[in-house]
Amino acid sequence: HSPPHPRDTRAHPSGVQSISIMMSSAMTIPASAARVVSPARRDVRALRSRAGSRATFSKQARVNNEIVARAFSVVEPATKVSFPKTFNPHGGDTMQCIGAGVREKKIAIINVKVYGVAMYVDAAKCKEELANGGSLLTGSFDKALLVQLVRDVDGKTFWEALDEAVGPRIRRIATDMATAEDEDGNFMASVAEAAEVAEEKAMDECEEIKGLFQGRKLRKDDKVLIWWSPNKGKFEIGVVGGMPLELTSHQLAQAVFDVYCGDDPVSPSAYQSFVAGAAAL
Repeated sequence: HSPPHPRDTRAHPSGVQSISIMMSSAMTIPASAARVVSPARRDVRALRSRAGSRATFSKQARVNNEIVARAFSVVEPATKVSFPKTFNPHGGDTMQCIGAGVREKKIAIINVKVYGVAMYVDAAKCKEELANGGSLLTGSFDKALLVQLVRDVDGKTFWEALDEAVGPRIRRIATDMATAEDEDGNFMASVAEAAEVAEEKAMDECEEIKGLFQGRKLRKDDKVLIWWSPNKGKFEIGVVGGMPLELTSHQLAQAVFDVYCGDDPVSPSAYQSFVAGAAAL
């Protein structure tokens, strides 16, 4: 099979490119190479040649074909969702996928797979900061989470499930800020006031996100992109193909990413995959 088209671009309604998912330049197929036969296809032709008209698509050929396809993507094993290895937000620097995992929700006594989630980072800056003691959560490099649903979900339900995890984290971050002490161990009233303002802003922006998903039906295979650039002070969330919400609360962004790569992640499999992928950069 031919690899996927190297670029899947959806225009931002305001005219600005909101999301541009693409493969790396090394994966682009020039027109002159259109007739090049993939290794998997050569294997199939060889098998058919040896077996004659009764030849079938062998197990080995199928395996080879999967290897070719996976060279262009990262496959989450539990859901089989394929995520592009790289993408460019807003036409900026290419971000690299460092891993993927599954988010499950317990309904009665059964764990139900709700979505696959992959993490993307500015690879060079991430590697540099991790080498200097930083983490996926605290690093100032650009980072993103790409969620792909594996079942239909009401938008309100999707956000409420995430908000259950985000709300307590916002309050914890604000408390940590408010109780910070100076070098002499003294309580700082100005810092406490700033923490209160930051918490209010984060909660207000949570309401904006709620409005984005309210009354919306998310379908199987829909994608939600969560992008954060700490250095630029920008945080965005939205359904791929639509207009993202542009937010500025550092505390909200930190809380959302803490849900997936903090001390108590909602998807341990995803977190472990992210850490392993980051270590391999």
